[in-house]
Amino acid sequence: MKRIVMAALALCAAALPAMAQPQGTPIRLVVGFPPGGGIDLLTRVLGTELQARLNRPVVVENRAGAGGNLAAEIVARAPPDGSVLGSIPAGPLVINRHIYRTMQFDPLADFTPISRFAAIPVVILAANDFPPRNIAELAEWLRAGRPAACGTPGAGTTQHLADMLLLRALGNLDCTIVHYRGTGPALPDLLNGRIQVYTDTVVTGLPPTRDGRARALAIASRTRSSLAPDVPTVAETIPGFEAETWLALMGPKGMAEDLAARLEAAAIAIARDPAVVAKLRELASEAVGSTRAELAQTIRDQDAMWGPVARAAGVTAD
Repeated sequence: MKRIVMAALALCAAALPAMAQPQGTPIRLVVGFPPGGGIDLLTRVLGTELQARLNRPVVVENRAGAGGNLAAEIVARAPPDGSVLGSIPAGPLVINRHIYRTMQFDPLADFTPISRFAAIPVVILAANDFPPRNIAELAEWLRAGRPAACGTPGAGTTQHLADMLLLRALGNLDCTIVHYRGTGPALPDLLNGRIQVYTDTVVTGLPPTRDGRARALAIASRTRSSLAPDVPTVAETIPGFEAETWLALMGPKGMAEDLAARLEAAAIAIARDPAVVAKLRELASEAVGSTRAELAQTIRDQDAMWGPVARAAGVTAD
């Protein structure tokens, strides 16, 4: 009798859905920034959702260093079997090769683009006592030769290059660029009027505008952001202008078509899930869910866009 019961239990267990617990060797989802930061938190949302949809454990692996290059190199050198994936932001894919003297991977050739997961808009802030109220008035101010100090969270960041791109688009205007070590030391200087303009991501840039400590001149996305729908875009003054950072799911080059397609479908489904969209909004980001072809085109286009800007800025890193 005992054998019959045990056999019946075994049959029942075999009939349970395979999705009950993730199975197989864990996928390493490598991210190039420390735990707790914005990119890491977005990566953990992505990892949790991939695990649920692929029915395979996903382990987030933080490998910070060299502006995200270290993690990207790990992914580029991994076997193309899906065991190692990258949660890689724009920097290592479209900016860093124009800044770093040496790179151990080619962002245009050494990856299989899968899907752009999230976009993190860039916002241009102004001190409350700074007269210009929008991008057109900022251009008039600078064109007249009036002084303005424009802060960034660091040389070579997307925010810094967005400033340079904007000044070029406005007719090669000049602004005194002041680099800080992140938003922490920069924001007090903006609020106290030591700098007049500061370019940041919406993650840390929008809060001081919501309590009236600073003003948002514009969002640098192509269209208005759902995170700040009342803030105009730079593109409303300069058609086609776009400068934002983003996070993409990437694999090593040479991945099989069916594997890449499965990962792409999972990533798109994740980005379209209303619960995920809400989570990303809480992290001041917007879900994207691009196709592989769209991501590959984005990488090519933005690599071509940022290259001349980075070279003109004269920023280099080892």
